[in-house]
Amino acid sequence: MRLVPLDAETIVALAESRRAVVDGTPVEWPAEDQRVLRYRREALEAEPASAPYLLHVLLDGSRVAGRIGGHGGPDDGLLEIGYFVAPAYRGRGLATRMVGELLAWLVPQGVRRVRASVAPDNVASLAIIARFGFEQVGEQWDDEDGLELVFERDLDAS
Repeated sequence: MRLVPLDAETIVALAESRRAVVDGTPVEWPAEDQRVLRYRREALEAEPASAPYLLHVLLDGSRVAGRIGGHGGPDDGLLEIGYFVAPAYRGRGLATRMVGELLAWLVPQGVRRVRASVAPDNVASLAIIARFGFEQVGEQWDDEDGLELVFERDLDAS
């Protein structure tokens, strides 16, 4: 499996049809993760330079096993991330792998701090962010997801 960053053209294609060619491979986006495509397209339209940060996909052949990326581009060195693993791939440590790879990629991009918002009952995600040294800095209400705990981590504190 390989983690592949998506360019702006691919994000738009996926948002329009859930299908695109990624790294030379035709893929179909997981139906259960469709809403992220709308959000990332909106972020891209608002800030075209955010494209490299928005979506990195974990490909298993032509299947999207998971994705990770920013909710937009970095804002004053801070990037909020989100990730998803397709149900058939859960329990294999793939989210942990994606978080680790993305954090390593972000350092040379000049991102200094990373934020993640997690539902208080999402035990798996809470364990992942704890593993990477994220610390809770607050909580927030999301109109779609409800209560979220907000965590942050400096990238220079490896």
